Amino acid sequence: MIVLRLLVVALLVAGVALALAWLITGNRIHLLRLGRVLRFALVVGLVGALFYVVERVVLR
Repeated sequence: MIVLRLLVVALLVAGVALALAWLITGNRIHLLRLGRVLRFALVVGLVGALFYVVERVVLR
């Protein structure tokens, strides 16, 4: 679980950095990268949730 928490922090930092970079420069490439980061975060979150559910079911 510590790995997931560290990954969440890293994704938040990357997301904020990309959003600020877009606001400062106005370059749309930062928005595209932010979209990729958000999609990655969604996939990682879903996989983490599935692992959590499987762990709870198996250890019951």
